[in-house]
Amino acid sequence: MLSFFENIDADDARILLRKELQHTIVKYRKDGIIHIICKSGCTVSSVDIYAMAKFIYHIGEANKYNFLIEPMRDSAIDDKARALLASEKGSLFLLKNAILCRFIMHEMISNFFIRIDNPTIPTKIFKDKAKAIEWLLSSSSA
Repeated sequence: MLSFFENIDADDARILLRKELQHTIVKYRKDGIIHIICKSGCTVSSVDIYAMAKFIYHIGEANKYNFLIEPMRDSAIDDKARALLASEKGSLFLLKNAILCRFIMHEMISNFFIRIDNPTIPTKIFKDKAKAIEWLLSSSSA
């Protein structure tokens, strides 16, 4: 079980839990959004997806969450991880998925993910973090 106090990010009162993994940082926000930051220069693999799922399982606040994925510069996701996230198994904890794209390469990969991998849950690309959060918190999936 996770220790609540070990995972508090004191710099941001909106964060309830925080876990730094090898290639990602996972934050559970007060509004119920899971914020995933893909570290700069790292490639997210299916091993990383399972590590994130393990942490999210231990949060135990809900069965499914809205996800905000924020890739940093020079981060990537491998083919197996991308296919896993698009599947029912890989989206076990997801309600909606917002991908924040500030770099053209991430936008291209995200478009490929949505159009080719065809994720089982509503997924949208955003350039503005506030708009992504607004969409995640709305009741609409369109």
